[in-house]
Amino acid sequence: MRRHIVGIIAAGLLLAGCSEGSGDDKTEPKANPEAAAETTSTAPVKLSDKWGPKLDAAGDKGEPGVCTEVGSPGCVDHITQLTEVVYDVETAIEEAGAEALYPRSMKHIDGVEAASEAYVAAECKGSTDTTLGDSACAGYAATLLLGPATLSMTMQTDEYSS
Repeated sequence: MRRHIVGIIAAGLLLAGCSEGSGDDKTEPKANPEAAAETTSTAPVKLSDKWGPKLDAAGDKGEPGVCTEVGSPGCVDHITQLTEVVYDVETAIEEAGAEALYPRSMKHIDGVEAASEAYVAAECKGSTDTTLGDSACAGYAATLLLGPATLSMTMQTDEYSS
């Protein structure tokens, strides 16, 4: 019974639409630019295409062994550059209004930020601890060294999940 009612209503709407268009006024429907904008704006954001290569390149810039000692000037400069790229990605996600599309990435960025703050608070700059050691500074440095590469993969995971 419901199928018949839906069919009757659909036929009635179709006939009503045809009768409105009868007569000499044969104007073509006008394109609605707002509707077109809505259609294109609903396309999923994919920031990894732009930022993945930048994150990967950032990790490749360091010289081998640059962070053998986590507090050496070269290591401090290197992890500062790596952290800045991670923060640039955070800004890009926020400017795109895509925080909800990148939940794992935002959590990872928070982890990098926490490691950066802890590195500073623990006064790791100038430390002679080794990167692969058991010290807190070595742990912070390792997190910061791996931050961009891990974020690149995490962004792709977020995109595949959305």
